[in-house]
Amino acid sequence: MSQLLSQDEVDALLSGLDSGEIESEEEPREPEEELELFDWTTQERDVKGNMPLLGVVYNRFSQKMKSALSTSLRKVIEITQGPVEMIRFIHFKQSLPIPTSLHLFKVDPLRGTGILVIESRLVFNLVEAFFGGKGTGSTKVEGRDFTPIESKIIEKVVHIALTNLMDAWEDIHPIKTEFIRSESNPMVVNVERPDEYLVMVKFDVELIKPLGSITLCIPYSSFQPIRHKLAGGYQKDEEGQTDPFWINNMRERLKETTLELTVDLGATQLSIRDLLNLKAGDILILDKTYKAPLTGRVEGITKFRGYAGRSRNRKVYKIESAVSDAA
Repeated sequence: MSQLLSQDEVDALLSGLDSGEIESEEEPREPEEELELFDWTTQERDVKGNMPLLGVVYNRFSQKMKSALSTSLRKVIEITQGPVEMIRFIHFKQSLPIPTSLHLFKVDPLRGTGILVIESRLVFNLVEAFFGGKGTGSTKVEGRDFTPIESKIIEKVVHIALTNLMDAWEDIHPIKTEFIRSESNPMVVNVERPDEYLVMVKFDVELIKPLGSITLCIPYSSFQPIRHKLAGGYQKDEEGQTDPFWINNMRERLKETTLELTVDLGATQLSIRDLLNLKAGDILILDKTYKAPLTGRVEGITKFRGYAGRSRNRKVYKIESAVSDAA
């Protein structure tokens, strides 16, 4: 049967559409609610949700920095930790002014290069505070490089920061920081790909009034090998805190495991012709006598030396000695 409409049927259909007797399908409507953009490249980069212990590490770092700087300046310093954020490396570089006290360091055994930024305003105020001033001056930054005195103060603060960072990580995952170099122009620093994500935390330093900030950045990829620890599924094993019940239970379960024990009676060499001609009842001459010690293997690993024999009409293997270092 033909599925095509006749000319009369087509004319009737068009006439019905024009007069409104036949309803046509409505135009698709725009969604009333606004759509939210979703970046698939960052779906697993929820640092606060996926690695909550990272916030604990940085909180410890801020407390240790507060104590260390207060001791060095002999003044009460307050340090306020900002949120743990994600930022692309290219955007991070573009956000820094010139000059910037920027310092690169390694975080062994993690991969990647860490970045420590000391705000220029903080540098000038720390210099004033280190030499007995109030550290509340309003030094203007005119695009110049740091003086030798300022660089020396910066070096001291960087050393304090890297040392305290190691201490802050001690209970989670011990690390060792190693200073690489310092830069004043962020545009010449190309330690990561432009689209690489950094985990960034800013620490505001205050005396009588805000002095400036210290920013700590580590590549997001550096945390991947220890992500399970930062997720909170990690407990440090300390001496004397092992559960004896768990160990005894595991030991008893292991004793019930079945293992294969084999004994090497000897070996010989045959040609392919002799091997093909072997039949039931043939006798093979081995390279060991009945008095020679035989090797006992557990799951293929040499563990014992002993002798073959008979006991109560059964073939037996008598262990003579254990082998501590298997070849």
